Amino acid sequence: MATPEQEFDQALQFAEEVREKVLAFLEEISQSESESKPGPEVWSISEIAHHLLLSEQRLSQQILESIAHSREGEFNREEVLAERPFPLEDTADTGKSGKGTAPGPTQPSPGLPISDLLLDLRQARDETRTKLLPLRSRPLGNLWWEHPRFGAMNLYERIRMSGYHDLKHLKQLENCLARNADQAK
Repeated sequence: MATPEQEFDQALQFAEEVREKVLAFLEEISQSESESKPGPEVWSISEIAHHLLLSEQRLSQQILESIAHSREGEFNREEVLAERPFPLEDTADTGKSGKGTAPGPTQPSPGLPISDLLLDLRQARDETRTKLLPLRSRPLGNLWWEHPRFGAMNLYERIRMSGYHDLKHLKQLENCLARNADQAK
């Protein structure tokens, strides 16, 4: 059985590895590419990046609030898993989890400089890590957060969820760039 430190490290490492892939993608994007939209109802690359930033800023806040208000053992893990329509890792695939609507506080603004967003995404992840590291030795597997679409998840799953969220949007970023390139031809 994994220790709290091992579970924490695995969850955070996964989220950080995926974030690095997002950042590597964004580093290759020009300002012009970042603002181009493949359709009127589709986010641009900079809007996706801004959404990821706003979501990141909520991540540590939600975890800290969950720790403050969650009661240990509030949910039965077996019951939660049995009620899930699909595994949490499938949330990275909109073909399996469906396309959601971003909550109001994570709705992006258009036209932001991609270089600023890249810097802000790095800084936000560093701030999240700094806020969460003091929790590393706490058993977070019995503390819960309620996702509006996907239901209850323990706090290790919540940390991993940020990686699944980034993966979903990394695919969206890649599709946006490809569709913009096709339109330019």
